[in-house]
Amino acid sequence: MSKEHKHVCILQTSFAKKDDMIVYLKEHVPGVRVTFITDDTLLADVMAAGSPPPAVISRMTKYAMAAQEMGADVILNSCSSVGEVADVYMQVVDIPVVKIDQAMAEEAVRTGSNIALIATVPSTLAPSRRLIERVAAAQGKTISVREFLIENAYAQLKSGHPEVHNELVKAKIRELEGHYDCIVMAQVSMRALLPALSDVHTPILCSFYSGLQRTVDVLNSL
Repeated sequence: MSKEHKHVCILQTSFAKKDDMIVYLKEHVPGVRVTFITDDTLLADVMAAGSPPPAVISRMTKYAMAAQEMGADVILNSCSSVGEVADVYMQVVDIPVVKIDQAMAEEAVRTGSNIALIATVPSTLAPSRRLIERVAAAQGKTISVREFLIENAYAQLKSGHPEVHNELVKAKIRELEGHYDCIVMAQVSMRALLPALSDVHTPILCSFYSGLQRTVDVLNSL
């Protein structure tokens, strides 16, 4: 299979950040075809239920099957809130499935045993913590993951005040600096804050680069 014929389909719960993903993937896998299946009702349904309800699992399984029928060689599950749904639908498709936060979880476990996990969306915390804990258990490591929900930040973002959201997140990270082996951003969208946090000495992990690089590695292995 030549590089120009490789095809990745990204399953999304938001229409944001498409361009950044396309640029990264095309830079590292020249000629790759990047397509998207986006359902912006998924996250709201997960948040309302507290975890992915059967209807979300059913829809995402259908999307994964559709991605395979579209000719995708790899599926990228790009939202941590539905990361565990990928564990379900990867059983019914015949192509590799990459979870955006899998590589980040592995990096967190390599970095240390005392981990801070931050999020602004409640539904992201539990699956992200469980993923890190599963990675640690598979490696026989004992870790501690403490969850931090940044109160009111998501409401500020939805109300059209991204600058307030950003300041709340940055303030929490600076508060946690020095108290943990690493700080894990549970949401890929937090990547935009990294340039403003370059002076923070505690490692800050975000799934954007590591998750996309894992996708690149899988594509290039085909």
